[in-house]
Parts: sequence; structure tokens; C-alpha cells
Amino acid sequence: MTSPINPADFPASNQDLLYSDYRKTEELGTLRQVARALAAETNSQKVLDTLCQLSMVRGRANGAAVAQISGDNGVYSACAGHALSLLGITFPLEGTFTGRVAREHRTLSIANPLESSPFFAQLLPTLGIGPILLLPLLANQQLFGVLSITRDVGHPLFDEVDEERLGVMADLAALALWKASLLEEARSADAAKTSLLATLSHELRTPLTALEGYGELLEDEILGSLTDAQRDVIVRLRTVGRHLGSLIEDILTFASLEADRLTARNAPVRLDELLDSLHPFLEPLAREKGIEFLLDLEPGLPTLVTDEARVRQILLNLCQNAIKFTEVGRVTLRVSRGSPAPDGGATVRLAVRDTGVGIAATDMQRLFRPFSQLEDSQTRRARGTGLGLYIARRLATMLGGRIELVSRPGEGSTFTLVLPQNH
Repeated sequence: MTSPINPADFPASNQDLLYSDYRKTEELGTLRQVARALAAETNSQKVLDTLCQLSMVRGRANGAAVAQISGDNGVYSACAGHALSLLGITFPLEGTFTGRVAREHRTLSIANPLESSPFFAQLLPTLGIGPILLLPLLANQQLFGVLSITRDVGHPLFDEVDEERLGVMADLAALALWKASLLEEARSADAAKTSLLATLSHELRTPLTALEGYGELLEDEILGSLTDAQRDVIVRLRTVGRHLGSLIEDILTFASLEADRLTARNAPVRLDELLDSLHPFLEPLAREKGIEFLLDLEPGLPTLVTDEARVRQILLNLCQNAIKFTEVGRVTLRVSRGSPAPDGGATVRLAVRDTGVGIAATDMQRLFRPFSQLEDSQTRRARGTGLGLYIARRLATMLGGRIELVSRPGEGSTFTLVLPQNH
């Protein structure tokens, strides 16, 4: 029977080689286990959850989280350990380390999280988070998110060995996410086509039928001379007509955007007049829901140079969505000065704040996609074409601005259109 190898029987130099080979073999075995665990999942969310758990073990860490990117915002869609309280939080990417990693596609080790954006500088110390390692989840030139692995305050920094080990695991996870996304897209393709046709048919036919019905009542003089009832019918006709016009405008805008036929027509815009033009469209919708619609304009704001029609379309979409998903409380459109842009230019912030249901992390991933609908037991009856937010973001980009989103389930949402003063 062969005796087991004893490193002490060999010279010191050979002992070092044996130990190094042993550690490499152990590392390879662990990586195989990690690869098998990630490859076994065919659901993107399960891949992310597994990644967070493995990251804590492999990184000797106290917490892990994955922020997925949606336009100019990030959302924590998977968390573990001490980072669990971040789950579902959405935040603007501008000025954050997460945004930097997403933009530059490279790993970043942070010794002091207090140097982060004001949002995280206040949040992270309350969680006791110290050193952070952030890694991009990249596969086939596609970014699936940013992995943050955290240690508690006072714990050692992540070294080069940690970065290499966890970088390999992040690459394996990105490949698993790529595979899972392909499977998910294939499963939903046929359903999406059917849903699109059904949604467009329903949303266009219903208001048109209502218009025709009310028109017949007036034309046949069933209500007699102008009474309060007739006036009510006329108001309803106008409301339904505006709704139908909004739907048609969204579809036409979508087609123009997809064909790259849309350009901005910039001219001076007075913000007070812009808000006044929104009120007749939105106040009746809010009143019908039994909620308030409020306008809040900061005094002394400068005149904008932008495309007024497109800004109005963005705000109508944001406000209509806010009213649609708010059952109690209010929707407020507040216009104020923004922080200077990177080039030093002045900006204006048009924030639509609601007291509605908020947005879950799982919905954030498809919120700005065309023909996408939120599926929630509380909001399922609030239907639409699913084009509003997609169009709003595309138009905001065309105008040189962006849309920021801060939301938490059960606490409402704030969609903010940030525009340069001169575009």
C-alpha cells in the first residue's frame, strides 16, 4: 500500500512547489463548484441570488449586492448578508462608483465608501459597510449589472488575489446570465407579439367606441336641449378624445423614433405657460381617481430653449402614469433648478412625485422597454400601451437630458426629467 505524501519529507523548495500546486488544485476545484452552481440556474434572478451568496463566501465578505442598470438609474435586484436592506432601492447612477464601473467596464476597489455620491455617503455608514469591491458583469459585450462585495468597517481591504478570484466568478456569472436571458427572451417572444396586438387593438378601439356612442346621443337629440347631462357627455367626449389622441401620438412617436425620423425643434419655452397647458389634460384624470394633482413651480426660473411639444409629451406620459398607479393621495409636478451639468451648463428638474404603489425591483428591469406592462395584483387593471416610459426616455435623450427614478414598493415613485437650460 502506498503511503500518503508528506511535504516534510521533501526539501523546502520542493515543499513550496507542492503547497503551491495543492492550492491551485483546491482553487480549481472550488471554481468548478462555482461554475456548476451558476450554470445550473436558468432563471436570471436565481443566478443573481446564487452569485451574491457565493460572493460572500469566496470574498470573505459580510455582504453582496447586484445593481442592474436601467437608463440613468440603478436598482438593487439581488442582495445578501449585511447588504440585504438595499434590495429594491433605485438610485441615480450619476456620481456613483456603480455608475463608473458600469461606464468603464472595469473592477474598482473602494477603501472608503464615504467618498461616494451623497446618497451612498449617507446610507452606507448606517449599514456598517467598509471596503467595497465592485465588478462589472460582462458577457458578449453586454453588461448585466454591477456586483458589489462588501466588508464591515475595520476589516481588511480587498487585495489582488481577491480581485482575481472574484473576477473569475463574476465572469462565470455573466455567462450564466447571458444564457438565462436568451432562454427567457425565447420563451416570451411569441407571447409578446400576441400581447402587443391585443393591447393596441383594445386601447385604440375602446375610446373610439365611446366617442362614437356619445356622438350618437347628441346627434339624435335624445337628451333634448343642452342640459347638465349633455354638458357631462361633452366633457366625457373631450376626455376620451384626449386619451385617444395621446395613444395615437405615442404610437406615431414610437414609429418615428424607431425609424430615426424624429428631431428636436428648439425654441424659447416659458415654464409657467408649459405647466398651464398640462393642467386641462391631467386635472380631470386625477379628479376622476379621487386624488389631487398639484403644480409646484420654483419662482424665477429661466426660459428654456428646447422642443416644447416633446417636453409636454414627456410630462404627460410621466404624469398620466403617476395618476394611473396612484389610488390615494396626490401627484405633484415640481419644477426647480438642477445641479450644473458636467459641462457647467444650467439645468432644470421637472419631478413627478406620486404616493402610489411604487415599483418592485423585478419590474425595474423592463420598465423602460417598449410595450412593457407592470404586472402586479394592485395595478393590473391600470392598462396602457406600455410605450409611455420608453418614449419619455428616448425623447429626454434627444433633448440632451435624462430621466431619473427613485422608487420603493409601497412608498411611491419620483420620475425626474432633467433638461439643459439651452439645448
